[in-house]
Amino acid sequence: MKNTPDEKAGNNSFLLKILCTTSIVALCVTTNAAAEEVEEEQQAGITMAAAGAGQDSANASDDAEVLVVVGKPVTYANNATDNVMLEQEVPGASVLSVIDNLPGVNIGEGGVFGSDDWSTTISMRGFNVGLSEQQIGMTIDGLPNGNSNYGGGSKANRYIDFENLSRAEVSQGTSDISSASHEALGGTINFVTNNPLDEARLRASLSAGDNNARRYYFRYDTGNLTDSTTAYLSYSRQSNDAWIGEVGYSDRDHIAAKFVSDLDDWTITGRFSWDEAHEDNYQRISLAQFNENPNWDRLTDVITGIPYVDQAYRPSWSTLRTNYFAYLRAAYSGEQFNAEITPYYHNQKGRGDWVPQYIVQVADSTTSMPVGIRDLHTGPDTLYGGSFAGSYSFVDAMGAPLAPADGCEARLTFPYGGGGAGDNPACYDAGANPASSYRHTHYNKERIGFTANAEFEVTEENILSAGLWWENANRDESRDWHRIIDPRSSHEYDHAAYWRQYDRNFVTKTAMLYAQDTITVGPLTVNAGLRKFFVDLERKDNFGNEADAKLDADSKILFTAGAIFEASDEVELFAGFSQNFAAIKDSIIEGSAELSDVDGEKADNFDVGLRVRNDWLRVSLTGYYIQFSNRIVGIPVGDISGIDYASQIDTVYQNVGGIDSKGIEASISADVTENWNIYSSLTVNDSKYNETIGNVTKDKKVALSPEFQLVGTLSYQNEAGVFGGVSAKHVGKRWGDFANTERLPSSTIVDLWVGYNVESVGSLQNVKLSLNANNLTDKRYLGGGTPGGYFIGAGRQVMANITIDY
Repeated sequence: MKNTPDEKAGNNSFLLKILCTTSIVALCVTTNAAAEEVEEEQQAGITMAAAGAGQDSANASDDAEVLVVVGKPVTYANNATDNVMLEQEVPGASVLSVIDNLPGVNIGEGGVFGSDDWSTTISMRGFNVGLSEQQIGMTIDGLPNGNSNYGGGSKANRYIDFENLSRAEVSQGTSDISSASHEALGGTINFVTNNPLDEARLRASLSAGDNNARRYYFRYDTGNLTDSTTAYLSYSRQSNDAWIGEVGYSDRDHIAAKFVSDLDDWTITGRFSWDEAHEDNYQRISLAQFNENPNWDRLTDVITGIPYVDQAYRPSWSTLRTNYFAYLRAAYSGEQFNAEITPYYHNQKGRGDWVPQYIVQVADSTTSMPVGIRDLHTGPDTLYGGSFAGSYSFVDAMGAPLAPADGCEARLTFPYGGGGAGDNPACYDAGANPASSYRHTHYNKERIGFTANAEFEVTEENILSAGLWWENANRDESRDWHRIIDPRSSHEYDHAAYWRQYDRNFVTKTAMLYAQDTITVGPLTVNAGLRKFFVDLERKDNFGNEADAKLDADSKILFTAGAIFEASDEVELFAGFSQNFAAIKDSIIEGSAELSDVDGEKADNFDVGLRVRNDWLRVSLTGYYIQFSNRIVGIPVGDISGIDYASQIDTVYQNVGGIDSKGIEASISADVTENWNIYSSLTVNDSKYNETIGNVTKDKKVALSPEFQLVGTLSYQNEAGVFGGVSAKHVGKRWGDFANTERLPSSTIVDLWVGYNVESVGSLQNVKLSLNANNLTDKRYLGGGTPGGYFIGAGRQVMANITIDY
């Protein structure tokens, strides 16, 4: 597509901003750093330390790197998963679940296997990822995931199969300066995929368990295709029924391929993934509803023929997503100079479904398809644009709208209360037929970008590094409404929409530059550095009814600094400071949302701590303080009972102060004998709002932020191939709402796993049998959610697995 003169001018303006700042970064290159020069030595040390950490040899063979929970020697809190954390999860679990035992992290998943993106939440040091907030960065092999929000975002489980994960690296609070994310207020989670094997192997893994769960996973490693190249191709399919109620399901198909070529000083790595998922959702409930019945999220299993009740029919609450992701990385390693460049591409197509209890009466619309609109599920009678003028839920035999009887006071109270006379069939004459809608919101996104990093060793004691990240994200969002054919019998709908409510396009251009310098003097390593984000947002209304919008969401220059002191071969002390940034997101300029001089969000992070490593013990202890400012909040203008299906309520976005967090994180992993390992992590967190505005009150605790977490894990493995373990995580009481009036109960969730691994059975290289039970006691508890509305944590899931290698 050719650029118009206006588009060329916009692109030139964006590049000019970057070039103007590049000179500043170049001048400051000696003020920034990370301690990457010691990473290779650290990886080797960690591998040796993990030798007795309860590894599963079948999984460990997938990748030469075997890591434990004490992270890289950097100037900020950093932890990585180990193999025990992989063994703990049921086959096919979301890759997000493996980090739940790390200090400072709390993962909430309403569906087993993380099979419901709608109810998936992450909390870390008072920062959250969920339906209303995206404050933690997420990367795949160091590349951006394209946001973690529900509407158009993709969390890590859309890119990686559980079996293809090598490890997850969590940088709590102070994120890595090179991290390619503009959501990383509360740190970054980097999910690292494993590499192809040096020897040819075909692996087949079959799993079955509760809730009609089934999973099939196949992977072929080519071994050495040439003297320098290895590759693999994998496919998986999994499905399960909803664990609450009698209807609803989730299924997922995933394909991945990866190759690595080592060519003298160059390493070329390429990876591709395709993921397609259908997920029926779970609903948020109040604390009072949980106390009344903790086994039900108030979604229903049957069609009643009453639209107001059937808006809660679970199979009509659905998430459909398809994601393609590919990258090609070229890395050069010389004596004094290292560099890499990684172009990537991501394409997403998705849909979110709901069933509003009415047919919309539209004003000021047109039946002529606007120029440039894709002919997606529309027909000759489809209305385009316009506004909500009214609605009806019952019709006569000819399909004409009916009004409720005058003076009828009968009301329905389920599912949301507040139903009007027009919602109750008792307010209509006999023969009235129900009428309702199936609403689709379409999410399509295309991203293209690259990261580039370089490192120059000036001397053995001084390393300079710099890099950049560039991305162009093009997102389309549209919404169409379909008539349900016969609401009395099913939720099947007319595939030709009666109303295309809106169709919008969003373009986000991002560039991030950073520079860093590391200086080592004896046992002391110090670093300091800076980075800057350039973010331009554009919105176009494809109907031409709303004015186009543009927004500059650049950051100021952000500083980092830190130090590491090697007190001995086993003990290091560290301290770090970082300014993190979250850009204004394109969702803020959707529709008629208004901005009130909104700036991007910023967080100043301070970490201080120590790490201990030797042949049998790994310990980390971190104290932190975070000052989060410019928090962006959307304030609704108006009110509506139940769900605002038609987006009738306008929103005004404002910066409303922020959050102050302080706390302690600690972890210990000890090989108490050759076969036994003990792991524990502790989190004590105090997060408070630092300004009073709207429904937020200064000095109140941050809603849904855990204040106390404690993990204990005991794992075992012997040379005969037997392995197993038990792990418990306790999450203390926390406040659920802004006003701190709802104290959510504490919970302790126990996982159990056992297995047996046999090598060389006849023509088979390996046979592994395992049994996993997550939430062993079937504890009912509240996971994540939004302030005042909470998801029920997933119930017990037991899975049996057999894995065979040829």
